[in-house]
Amino acid sequence: MPDQTTRRLVVAFNFPPFTDGSAVTVAKRIIEADVPVDVFSADLSSVRARDESLWDLVSPWIRDHQTVKVPILFADERSLVPFVTAGETAIRKRGTSYDEVYSRSMWPHSHFLAARLRTAGHADRWIAEFSDPILWHVDGTPRPSGTTSLKGSNLRLLRAVDHRSQTFLRNNATVLAWAQFIPFLLADQLVFTNEQQLTVMLSDAPEWMRAGVEKKAVIAPHPTLGSEHYRDESEPTATPSSSRYSIGYFGTFYPNRGGGEFLEAISLLPAEMRERLELHVFTADAGTLLDVAARLNISDCVHRRPPLPFRDFLRVSGRYDALLVNDIATSPFGVPSPFLPSKYSDYAGSSAATMAITLPSSPLDNKPARWRAHVGDVDGIARMLASAITVG
Repeated sequence: MPDQTTRRLVVAFNFPPFTDGSAVTVAKRIIEADVPVDVFSADLSSVRARDESLWDLVSPWIRDHQTVKVPILFADERSLVPFVTAGETAIRKRGTSYDEVYSRSMWPHSHFLAARLRTAGHADRWIAEFSDPILWHVDGTPRPSGTTSLKGSNLRLLRAVDHRSQTFLRNNATVLAWAQFIPFLLADQLVFTNEQQLTVMLSDAPEWMRAGVEKKAVIAPHPTLGSEHYRDESEPTATPSSSRYSIGYFGTFYPNRGGGEFLEAISLLPAEMRERLELHVFTADAGTLLDVAARLNISDCVHRRPPLPFRDFLRVSGRYDALLVNDIATSPFGVPSPFLPSKYSDYAGSSAATMAITLPSSPLDNKPARWRAHVGDVDGIARMLASAITVG
């Protein structure tokens, strides 16, 4: 039984009701832990849509939630410093001492504020989670980052580490570098979603830092909510055809990141099989998807649906025969992939089968799936689809 008396603070720059992948994961972490928390987050109304169902999902565990308005800039001190200052001021005025503070990237702001609260004595323990390798895009190119000024709260963080670490941080004074290495140095526990992510992020650290990171590292894939969240009591909207093998995809569909191969595989199927297949993509941006489908003459198989609130997505997912999830097309990191799609954890709780297009030996490839084919193998994807349609 979780300790209900422990005081926990969640620092999450992006948090419900604003919706994105990290906000969903933080909400699920809170539900999974099953203890009340206070939350400090940012107002993301200028860059993120609201999903009140996501807030309704997590709100029973929220004791106090404070949101601050700051400029919304990704790796820029013009946004980060006001967030840290506002958070530290709010916690100091509240006069609360926490047993534990938890923060999660992406958005680097969260780790900076959590580090400051830990070093200032406002929390006895700091758990820092990383959603993805901070320093790299999925294609292996560096993420652009603003610099960190060596003053104010940053200077206080610098003084909290030893001389060798200070020299390293001074020589790597960017927002994203500090968002990775400050937790490496100061957090009490480091959470990664898969082993290959840890491998890639360790390779960015100097050798003398790695043993300490490995000692504090925990592998914790994205949580899957309980079956009660998938019970379908909603109105019969977005219902797939009962006469076709139906595949659902929820989120942005990237034809240039593996999705195009899936559409091409559909086009390779015999006409009688294509007539028994439909793909529903729930997304706000489907222009490229529909253009590619039209070019491949499979428009009758591919349907765009409007995005659903998170709780409706969970309930509707079970109406499909299979739910599609895919790795990106390449991995230039020296490992099969440091990215585990968070969508898999939501599909895993559904009664629908999972259909995974994976890089061999990737974190996704190591997960259970009813149907599986490999990235780049269009003929193999077509064979998988033919088997799924035949078996039903």
